[in-house]
Amino acid sequence: MALHLTRSNALLLLTPKTGSTWIRKKIRELGIAVEEVGDPAMREHDLLADFDRSQYRFIGAFVRDPLEWYRSYWSYRMERGWRPQYPLDEHCESDDFETFVRRAVTTLPGALGNIYTSYVGAPGEEVDFIGRQEDLQADFARFLELVGEEFDAEVLAEGSRINATKIRPDYPVELKELITLSEWETMGRFGYLADRPDPIALANMQARYPEDANDLRLLSLWTEKIHWAPDDKKREAGRPVAAETRYARVNSNFALYAEHKKQDPQYAGDRYREALRLDAAHPRTLCNYALYVAKHVGDTAQARALMLRALAGRPNHPYTLGKLAWLTADRLGDPGLAEVLYRQSLAANAAQHELQVEFANLLAGQDRAEEALALLGPAAESPDANRLTLLTHASLLARLGRVAEARAVQRRAADAAGDMAAADPAATA
Repeated sequence: MALHLTRSNALLLLTPKTGSTWIRKKIRELGIAVEEVGDPAMREHDLLADFDRSQYRFIGAFVRDPLEWYRSYWSYRMERGWRPQYPLDEHCESDDFETFVRRAVTTLPGALGNIYTSYVGAPGEEVDFIGRQEDLQADFARFLELVGEEFDAEVLAEGSRINATKIRPDYPVELKELITLSEWETMGRFGYLADRPDPIALANMQARYPEDANDLRLLSLWTEKIHWAPDDKKREAGRPVAAETRYARVNSNFALYAEHKKQDPQYAGDRYREALRLDAAHPRTLCNYALYVAKHVGDTAQARALMLRALAGRPNHPYTLGKLAWLTADRLGDPGLAEVLYRQSLAANAAQHELQVEFANLLAGQDRAEEALALLGPAAESPDANRLTLLTHASLLARLGRVAEARAVQRRAADAAGDMAAADPAATA
C-alpha cells in the first residue's frame, strides 16, 4: 500500500527500509488526512507503476544510502525471516552478512538500483520529490510543505527511530567497497557517491571508456569474486590479503582491458604501473606488464627482468613460467631453456591447454612431432578437448603421415566449433 494525502492529493510511495514505519506513525500523530491505496498484498510497498501518475498532484518517495540499506535489510531478515518470493532473498539468503553481500553483488549486481527506480521512476522520469532516509525528519517536513499540508513541527520532531533492528553485523571496508561497486550508478544518482573513496579509480576508467561503464564495474566485481576462495584460506591461516593487493588486481585487469579490448597502450601502461605501485610483487601483474613491455616498448631484457622478479616471489607461478617460456623461445631464441620452462609451468598446472599447444608447436618445430603428439595426446583424447587442441593434434598426426586419424580428429574439432557456436552464437559472429 501507498499513502494518499487526500487534502493535498499527494501520493507518498513507501520504499522498503527507508523509514516507512516512522512516516506512517508521524502522519497519524500529525492528524493528516490520509488513505491507504494500492494492493494489500504488497504489504505497504506498492510500486510507482501500480498508479496512474496523472491522478495525483504530487508524488514522492524516499531512498537510503545503499551501504546502510543492505545492512538494514539483512538485519531485518535475520530477525523476521527470509521471504523467497523476493529475488534478493531467494538468491542471497545467508545467516552470515559477508556471504549475503557477496551473493548480492555478484548474483544481483545493482539490485537496489532497480528497487529504487521502481519507486522513484527512471532517470529523467522521476517523481516530484525524492527524500533521503538519512534526513528523514527534515525531508519529510519538506515534502509536507511542498504539497501544502499543515503540521506541527514539534510533534514531527518528537520521538526517535522505530522499527530499528537490534542486529548490527560487523561491516569491514571490503564489504562497503563491494556494495559501492555493485550500486555505483545508484549511489551516484542519489548523491551517495561523493563521500565514498574510489581506490581503484573506477570513475577515471569509466570516464575514458564511457560506453563500457557497466562492463568495467562488473569486471571489478568479477576480479574480487574469483579471489575470494584463496583469500579466505589465507585469512583463516592468519595471512590476510592487504587491501592494496586487491586494488592492484583490479588495476591489472583494467590494464589488460585497455590494452587488448580498447587498443589503448598508453593508458594500459599507466594502469600497470599503478597496479605495481600498489603491490610491487604481484606476480601476474609483473608478468602481464612484462608482456606489455615486450610488445609495446620492445625491451626484451626489461620484460625478462620483470618476469624473473615475479618468479623471485613465486618460483612455481605457472602463468609466469609459461609466459617466460614463450619469451625465451620467441624473443631470446633459446628453445632449450624454453622447453625447461614449459615443463615447469605444466608441472605446476597441467590444465593450461593453450600452453600445451604452444609447447607442442615448439617441439614440432624442432622435428620432434612424436614428442609433441605424446604431449597433446591426453588432452586431445578427452571428451572435453577444445578446438585448438584438436586442430593442433590433427596437424601433428598429418605431419607423421597418419592421415585417416588426422581427419577423424579434424571432424571432432568441427563438432567442437559447432558446440561452441550453439552455446554462444557470438563466438562465430
